[in-house]
Amino acid sequence: MKPIKLGSSFSLVASVLARNVHAQCQGAEVITRDIAIVGGGATGTYAAINLKDQGKSIIVIEKRGALGGHTSTYHDPTTGTPINYGLQLYHDDEVSRSFFALLNITVSGGTFPISKIPLYIDFTDGSPVLNYSIPPLNEDYFQALHKYPYLENGLELPDPVPEELLLTWAEYMEQFNLTDDAIATYSRPAVPGDLTKILALYVFNNLNTVMLEEELEGKIIVNANGDLAEPYSNALAELGSDVLLNSVVTDGQRGSKPADGVRLCVSTPEGSKRVIAKQLVFSAPPVLENLEPFGLDERETNIISQFEGGFYYTGVVTNLGLPTNYSYVNRGQKTQSHVASLPGVVMFNPTNVEGTYYYWYTSLSDLTKEQVETETRDTLKLLQKTVAGADANAEPQFVAYKSHTPLHPTASADAIRKGIYRDIYSLQGYRNTWYTGSLLVTGSSQLWNITSQLLPRIIAASEQ
Repeated sequence: MKPIKLGSSFSLVASVLARNVHAQCQGAEVITRDIAIVGGGATGTYAAINLKDQGKSIIVIEKRGALGGHTSTYHDPTTGTPINYGLQLYHDDEVSRSFFALLNITVSGGTFPISKIPLYIDFTDGSPVLNYSIPPLNEDYFQALHKYPYLENGLELPDPVPEELLLTWAEYMEQFNLTDDAIATYSRPAVPGDLTKILALYVFNNLNTVMLEEELEGKIIVNANGDLAEPYSNALAELGSDVLLNSVVTDGQRGSKPADGVRLCVSTPEGSKRVIAKQLVFSAPPVLENLEPFGLDERETNIISQFEGGFYYTGVVTNLGLPTNYSYVNRGQKTQSHVASLPGVVMFNPTNVEGTYYYWYTSLSDLTKEQVETETRDTLKLLQKTVAGADANAEPQFVAYKSHTPLHPTASADAIRKGIYRDIYSLQGYRNTWYTGSLLVTGSSQLWNITSQLLPRIIAASEQ
């Protein structure tokens, strides 16, 4: 009998697993790998490229038709100009540059995306919010942030968790005299949910040193051609048949010991496939809906079920019927610190293609593409009636859309108090499964950083 590269004990188990899969996968092609990666966003792609670079065999299972996750790029059909309507920039640090080097990406210094004179408008009635501006953050915020270094690159919290971090941000600012920073901290566009009710812990976790370095020190890089999806298209070319696009796991079984491995039934455009792997990296958002096919046990279910929320959507629209020399930003006329009302469009921001804007939309519940675009159109028709120089007869044309839900799911103060993040970290490696993604951090470089720290443990587990 010839030796088998993946190890005889694993291969023996794999042969048993291959005979014991969901009926949908009976007779399907079997794909055997060291590591299966579910989710081809920032962390899944980073893990795949780096694991392959270190000699591991991998398979990536991605439900969309491209890699990239929250990176969304639309190419104007007339000019070919890339329009980034999700991720807007990359942090300039070693982990980003090393990743881009692996992908043969040329980078250069960048700036914040194009913007024009902002018009602050209450999108619920179209009225202008006068005498409004966004001030810089005060030193008080930086001092407060630096009190909690464990929030910067993850959520490995002390026990007990400081009670002030479990206050709402409004309560925290009041207690620690940070109310002068209210408008600055409430003005962040890419945060789902009600900013007046978000916990202080999540404000510091999101508005952290990395983000502030980008904003205040210009530590930004972009790929030279301006197409932020290029790293992921290059990664797809590099990974080739090791990526299953437009594919979802329909059934999964995971063993309790490394030798047991993982078996998955995957629905692909070419039919069902059976995946047999030693370890599983789950880089999609770890919420019950996404993990249902993987046969969660009681421990996993009790932990995962405590995370929810993060309803966020983005798109590109043309023919707005509004003057093109402005950005349009949603601010409440009578709300606390002029926070925008939910659900609704966060802003319409111009692009390098005249008359084409990207928009971001946040909600308190999950919405369909039709619902988001209908509500966005209604907002534009309202603004056409109230903005000077608008054309009320223009019909907006929606040319791109992506749901980013769930974006950075959160837990309740009580769950955090009881150790939910300690529990989520304790799941690393449990039943041959590893979690990485935007549950713990949000920026791409931070996602790559926490994944890079996890990879040696994943590799070691795959070699047992």
